[in-house]
Amino acid sequence: MSFITVPHTPGPYGLLLDIQEPLLACLSLLLLAVACYLLVPGVARCVQLVRASTGAARPSPAWNAAVPARLRAARPSAPLSLLSAPDQPRAPLSRLARQIKLRARGLLAPRQTRQWLDFWNLTATHAALAVATPRLLHKIYRPYQSLRLRRPQRLEILTSHYDFVIRRGLAPLVLQASQQQIPIGQFQGKSGQDYEVRLAAINSLDHEGELALHLYRGQHHLFSTAFTLCRQGSGWIVRIGCLQGSGGADSREQIRRATRDLFGLRPKALMIRMVRAIGAGHGCSRVLLVSNGNRVAGRRGKGGRVHADYDAFWQELGAARRSDGDYELPCEETAPDLQSLPSRKRAEARQRLALTQAVTQQVRGALVRTGT
Repeated sequence: MSFITVPHTPGPYGLLLDIQEPLLACLSLLLLAVACYLLVPGVARCVQLVRASTGAARPSPAWNAAVPARLRAARPSAPLSLLSAPDQPRAPLSRLARQIKLRARGLLAPRQTRQWLDFWNLTATHAALAVATPRLLHKIYRPYQSLRLRRPQRLEILTSHYDFVIRRGLAPLVLQASQQQIPIGQFQGKSGQDYEVRLAAINSLDHEGELALHLYRGQHHLFSTAFTLCRQGSGWIVRIGCLQGSGGADSREQIRRATRDLFGLRPKALMIRMVRAIGAGHGCSRVLLVSNGNRVAGRRGKGGRVHADYDAFWQELGAARRSDGDYELPCEETAPDLQSLPSRKRAEARQRLALTQAVTQQVRGALVRTGT
């Protein structure tokens, strides 16, 4: 009787085939066992995180300790989730895709998602602000104000801003401004042309700030700026993430007309002065100004093109450059020395200064007085 013998030839890894094949089979079984051991608890953990991020969220003791009892008095009856914000009508497939995207965001950032939802579930006022617009609950997952900011920093900035809004009694005004622009300042130029400053919130320029000021000449939009009030260290600051014109075909001509009508005061300079006045009225020490390189709008624009030179304008205002590339100014402005100007320019400078003070006092009073 003859037997078939397997030749003892070396395999690709230097081992004999009759030894290598059993070893590979054992290794495969071992890897399968390890995968099962890791996968089953992992699936359970994923389910738990999904429920935490898109289902009911209860405020944690750490957040409760940081918020006064008067703000915790009335909590929403139905806890908020990432899916709580109203959404535009969608096809079933689009709605499913949105839900999957939001659940994935909750899984990728479980800790920040938990803290974010804990904050919005603190009181009925928090909940009302959270569902004011469809995009607010999702802001910590998107680029915001500066490309330097990471998710934990965005979380800190946004929660401190809305904590500030609620503590100062500004929530009703912000809710109203999230639905439509609110006039908070009116004045006239030297030609008698009417100008108006309007406040918008949350949904206007929402990548660049939570509050926005819009300047109108009659019914023509001239300039906008978006900003956020937030905590930094033991104090408060203002962050400006946007300063832009209307972008219309005749926008430059409209800006030139307005500059002449405002005694040589450029509209964009007026926008910054109004924000600085608001910050100073609320006790903020500094205003942070986003640079060209850190602008979120530069990432979202067509081809990454940015037409406005922020850096040049911030330097013109005397702003100091920071280590992160952005700029900063004190909120309190120093009074200009009119005597240092030529005598032929002092009259217009006085009129420009008087106009600036009148407008900034109106805007500052509309926001600061409301929160008193």
